[in-house]
Amino acid sequence: MALHAELVAASRDALRNTPMSGHEDLFVQCFMIRDEADKLLKEKKYQDACVNYLKGATLMLGRNLPTEPNAPFNLVEYERLDTSWALSDTMAFLNGAAECLAKLRKYKQALWLAAEVEVIIRNVQIEHTRENPSFEWFDFSLQLSAFYLQRLRARVTSEKIFRDLGNTGAANERRWHSTTLVPHHIETPEMRKIHPIRQNDPVYELRHPDPKLVATLTVTDPALQVLGSWKKIPIKKGSGMTSRMGFASFVFEGHLYILGGEKYLSGPWYRDFWYIDLNALDEWRPLPSYPVPKSVTGKLVGFSMVVHGDSAYLFTGRKEVDIFNLRTHAWTSMFASFAGGQPWPYPESNIIDYTMHCVRGKIYVFGGAHDLSPVGCTLLMELDIASRMWTRLSGTAQPRTASYAGPGPRRLAGSWVGKDQNTLFVLYGLADRGAAQIAKKPHSALNSYAHDDLWAWDIAAGAWTQRRLLGNTPSPRAEMACTYNAALDKVIIFGGYSPTAPSHFPSADQSVYVFSYYGDTFLYGTDAAGSSAAASWTHVLTRGFPTYRAQAHLVADPATGRTFLIGGYVNAEYVPSRSEHESRSFGDMWELRLNLPGGHFAAVDVEDEARTASVGPWQRCFTCGSAGPWKKCGGACKGQAFFCDSRCLRDGWKEHKVKHKCRK
Repeated sequence: MALHAELVAASRDALRNTPMSGHEDLFVQCFMIRDEADKLLKEKKYQDACVNYLKGATLMLGRNLPTEPNAPFNLVEYERLDTSWALSDTMAFLNGAAECLAKLRKYKQALWLAAEVEVIIRNVQIEHTRENPSFEWFDFSLQLSAFYLQRLRARVTSEKIFRDLGNTGAANERRWHSTTLVPHHIETPEMRKIHPIRQNDPVYELRHPDPKLVATLTVTDPALQVLGSWKKIPIKKGSGMTSRMGFASFVFEGHLYILGGEKYLSGPWYRDFWYIDLNALDEWRPLPSYPVPKSVTGKLVGFSMVVHGDSAYLFTGRKEVDIFNLRTHAWTSMFASFAGGQPWPYPESNIIDYTMHCVRGKIYVFGGAHDLSPVGCTLLMELDIASRMWTRLSGTAQPRTASYAGPGPRRLAGSWVGKDQNTLFVLYGLADRGAAQIAKKPHSALNSYAHDDLWAWDIAAGAWTQRRLLGNTPSPRAEMACTYNAALDKVIIFGGYSPTAPSHFPSADQSVYVFSYYGDTFLYGTDAAGSSAAASWTHVLTRGFPTYRAQAHLVADPATGRTFLIGGYVNAEYVPSRSEHESRSFGDMWELRLNLPGGHFAAVDVEDEARTASVGPWQRCFTCGSAGPWKKCGGACKGQAFFCDSRCLRDGWKEHKVKHKCRK
């Protein structure tokens, strides 16, 4: 991703024309540049100030800023920064430039520079702890006020931009972690001025997206936002497939397949198998249920399936892989060996909540959790289907010590393989430290940790590299729906869950939650055609949207390019349920349409939805909980309930009639 040409040229000229003659001279030179930049900032000469800040940054680093696409995350110039002064001064230059760019509303560049502050900190942390690596949930702490001041500035800048763009999830995450960032004993008045800590901050009452705000959101920065539309798909009633979460799904020849899952955390647990025609979208049809008994696999929850040829492969943690023939509709099993003669790495042959993909006849399984490591694992495995041979590629099933060579332990991450079929990507995910505490296993803590990173496995090179998170990024989370749409050459994610982003709802019986569920939508892909553009994130602004949820599934039909959302769950307190269960699952189905070039990919009725939005605030469907401009009941209740369609009206009428004493 390139900054504006004049800014890049200015920083490059500064590096080329200024002699480097030791720390003292460098300190004096940078002090003078920063002083001049600060004066220009006060005079609101933001462009000139930005150029000077970038000059200072390049001098401090002794290199140009890494503006080229897919620049290495780890840079020796970052690692060697002296923590007593050079680190904080470099951060200050980047923050100054980011703040100037934000004033100029050049948000994409500003977000990149603010994020680069944390990239630098991570590099310094790695260098200083290389002999004794630390897990991601342990923050890098320098007991220096200047260090925390600059970290705070970067987060506040990002928060303001995200909030201005309507990305409330990312904005609230930055705000909350700004509140908890600075140790009290080194807090200064300047820090409190930048980020005053307020009790019962009303921003935490926002949901993501918030029904009160979506009606007014417009695309103000096409590089960071795009309009979209979620359309609920009516499926023939009584077709058999019930609401559920934790299921496996895949698409084959225009049909969506769903296997297993559970309705609530307390059951019932399913071993059934269904499919639906994505063109007709008429009804779910049954397939032969999964034949392997529960005594062998446990609950059929948290597993995945991938397609190769005419078969779908199910992995449950055993060396044996179960296969469903998509032509004959028959189940079989494939017995495989493990290379090297070592013991099978998954304890008790069980693993759930992993990611799985099939590339050129090889299946890749990463992460997940099991009874001995509920926090998650770092193991990457490969199964060669032709040779029936498993191979360990990296990581371990029970990560006892941290490693900087690859992703940290996680479960329920987002993952995809792009168009070139050369790289496996892993996004975010959960280090379930709370589950580890309950099970009394390593890495336990009261609160779990949502990863904030993106990793890429080079299949040919056999190595992990960390990638930058650029653009209008989703907040750190796990359990999000994630798919790669080959027709768009874009990754799409929806919803998910964060264990550490708080939500306040004074009107609810339980007014404060230490977690959040999401219903927001994002795209990840190149800015323009060609390999010269760096991949970045775009927020999809939708007027209505499926209910906040986690563990939903997104699938893209490669034949048509259509993208569908199905299932998932939410805490029954967060989105109130009329059942007594602690969770509620969904069986509704939605299609995402985007206002992008490309014929049938274009969103429909976006402008009409915008006009409808001005009529009033969004409401939640009484039956299914989805948010949108739904019609209120016209009966004697005088509009106490809203329904998104006629089916939900029929399904919820009896309960609504009793609860609200309504009659037609």
